[in-house]
Amino acid sequence: MNDPGLDDAIADQADMLDKSSNGQADKSITSNEKQGGADAEVHHAARWWLASTAYPLAAGTFGPMASAFSVCSLSQPWRMELGGKEIADPKWVTAINAISLAFALIANLFLSLNMARKIRFEVAQPIIIIGWYISSALLIGILIPVGVLMYNSENNGRIYAQSYFYGAFAAGLYFIISSLLSVTAYGAYKGHFEREFKLTNSQRTLMLQTIIFCMYLLLGAEVYATVEGWRFLDAVYFADYTLLTIGVGNYAPATHVGRGLLFPYAIGGVLILGLIVSSIRTLMLERGRQKIADLLMEHTRRLFVKQAASSRNRLQGFLPDLSAANDENTDISERERQKLEFITMRRIRQVSTVQYKWVSLLISMVVWMALWLIGAVVFWRSEDKRDWTYFQSLYFAYTTLLTIGYGDIYPISSLGKAFFVFWSLLAVPTITILISNIGDTLICSIRDLTIFLGEITILPGDAPFLERIRDVLHVSWRERRERWLQEITGEHDNAQEIFSESATPNGERGKNPMSTPPHCAKRAALEAEEHKREESARARGDVAAENVHHYHYLLFREIRTMLEYARSNVNKEFDYIEWEYYLSLISGERHKPAAVSPDALSERQRDEDPAQKTQGWSWIDNKNPLVGEKSEVQWLLNALTDALERELKTASRAFHSPNESEVEVKKIDSPAGSS
Repeated sequence: MNDPGLDDAIADQADMLDKSSNGQADKSITSNEKQGGADAEVHHAARWWLASTAYPLAAGTFGPMASAFSVCSLSQPWRMELGGKEIADPKWVTAINAISLAFALIANLFLSLNMARKIRFEVAQPIIIIGWYISSALLIGILIPVGVLMYNSENNGRIYAQSYFYGAFAAGLYFIISSLLSVTAYGAYKGHFEREFKLTNSQRTLMLQTIIFCMYLLLGAEVYATVEGWRFLDAVYFADYTLLTIGVGNYAPATHVGRGLLFPYAIGGVLILGLIVSSIRTLMLERGRQKIADLLMEHTRRLFVKQAASSRNRLQGFLPDLSAANDENTDISERERQKLEFITMRRIRQVSTVQYKWVSLLISMVVWMALWLIGAVVFWRSEDKRDWTYFQSLYFAYTTLLTIGYGDIYPISSLGKAFFVFWSLLAVPTITILISNIGDTLICSIRDLTIFLGEITILPGDAPFLERIRDVLHVSWRERRERWLQEITGEHDNAQEIFSESATPNGERGKNPMSTPPHCAKRAALEAEEHKREESARARGDVAAENVHHYHYLLFREIRTMLEYARSNVNKEFDYIEWEYYLSLISGERHKPAAVSPDALSERQRDEDPAQKTQGWSWIDNKNPLVGEKSEVQWLLNALTDALERELKTASRAFHSPNESEVEVKKIDSPAGSS
C-alpha cells in the first residue's frame, strides 16, 4: 500500500484477530492461495472449536442429567401391572443396572477432575469415554431382553414402568456424550488443539449448576415421596414441573408438611434454574454464537467480494466495482482502491449482521418448533389409551413449553410422565435461545415503532413530524442508493485534509481537554500536560519535541474519545476518512501520504518476502479491522493504546540514553520507521 505506516498498523492488529482463528496464512504463497488458505482456516477453527469447547461443555452438562436418569431407572422395577402393582425385576437386571450407574458416576467424576486440571487429559479421556460407552452398552443389554419379555407377556396385563423409559433415555445420552468426547480426543490427538479443556470459569459454573439442579430435584422428589406417600418417580415428575414453574397440577401436596416445604423448595429451585438460564445465555448466545457469526461473515465476504470483482456485478449500486480497481491497466490510485475495498467491506458487514440475526432467529425457531411438534407426537402416542388427538397433544405441549400449565389435560402413562421430564429439561435452553433471538430482531423493531408512535401522538418529540418519519424509515431506498453511489464514485474528500490538525474526525472536540467526565480526569490531565509541553516546545523553537508532544497529545485525546464511546455502549461505525486518520495516527504518520520508500519500511516488512511488500494489506481480506468479534471502537482503543505505549517506551529510552537521544527523537518524529 502507498500510505506509509498503515501496513504496519493493520498487520499488527490483524495478528490479534488471527488468534481467534488459531493460525496465520503462509506469507510465501501467492495471493489467491493465501485467500483460499484463510477461508479454509476460518472453517477449520470453527469446526474444532466445537470439539475443543462445545462438546466437553455438552458432556459436562448432560452427563449429570444422564446419571440422574440412571438413578431413576434403578429406583423402581421396570415392569408393573395395569392396576399399578410393581413386578420385581430379575436380580441380574438390577445388578447390571447398578454396575452401569457405577461406571457412569466414575466417568462423571473423572470428567470433573479433568476439567478442574486435577487429572491429565491423556489419563482422564479414555476412562471417561470408555466408562460412558460401557454404561450405555450395559443398559442397552438389559433394555432389550426386558422389552422382549414384555412383548411375550403383553396379554398378561403388564406394562412398562417409568423406570424402564428413564433407562432408555440414560443409555441414549451416555452414547451421545461419549461419542462427542471421542471427537474431542481425536482432535487433541491430531494436534488441532491442546490436550486440555479450554473451559472458562463460567462454563465450569454451568456444569456445577446442572449437577446441583439434578441433585436438588432428586432429593426434593425423595422428600415428597416420603411425605405424600407417592412413588419416587411420580414425585420426580411433580418436582420437575414445579421447579420449571409449569404447574401441570395432577400431583399436588395435600399434607401440611408438604405444602409448607413447598415454600423454600420452589424458590430454591427457581433461583437455581435462573442461574442456569443466565449461564446458557452468556455462554451459548454471547460466546458460542460468535463462531457462527464469524462463519456467516466469512461466507458473505467471499460471495460479495467475488461478485464485486466480477465484470458482471449483479449488485451494481450496492457494491462498488472492484474489477477496475484490480486491473493493472487502469490509472486508479492505491488510495482509491483502498477506499473501494473499504466500502465493499462495510456493505458486507451490514449484510452479514442482518443475515446473522435472522438466520439465528430462524434456526432457533426451527429447533423450538421441532421440540414442540415432535414432543406432541410422543405425547399423542403415549396417551393413545386415553384417546388423545394430535391437536390435544399440540395444545398440551405448547402450554407446557411456555410454562403456562393450565392442567386441564396431562399425561398419566409411564412413557408420558418419563418423557415429560426429559423433554421439559431440554425445553429450558431452547426457549432461552429463542427468546433472546426474538429480542435481537423483532422486539427491537417493535420497540422503535412504539417510540415512534408515541412521539407522533401522546409523547411528541423535539424533531418535526416529517423529519421523524424520515429518521424512522432511514431515508427512502432511492436516496439510500444515491448515497451509496456517491460513496462509491464520489471524490468529495481531500486526502491531505485528514492529516491536518484542524480536520481531524473530532473537529473541535477535545480542544478543551479538561471538559471530560470524572472517570477520564486522569487521562485528561495527561492530555493537557502534553498540550502544554507542545506549546512550550513551539515557543522555544524545538520542532522535534513539539512534534513528539503533539503526537502524544493526539493519542491521549483519541483514547479518551474511544473510552467515552465504550462507556456509553455506542455501536460507533467510522467512515473511511476517519479510519485513514486513526490508522495514520496509530502508525505515527502525521503528514500527507507519500510513496513508501525502502527506508520507511518497518523491520518486520524488510524481513518479509519482497513480493509481499508491494501487495500490502486489503480491506476485503479476513484480517481487517471490520471483521472479528471486536467492535470498531474496541479495535481502535486497543490499537491506540498500543501506539501510546510504544511511543512512551521510546521516549523513556531516549530519556535514559542521552548519547542516543538524537537517534531516538528521530524515531519518535517518524514512527512509520519503527516496528
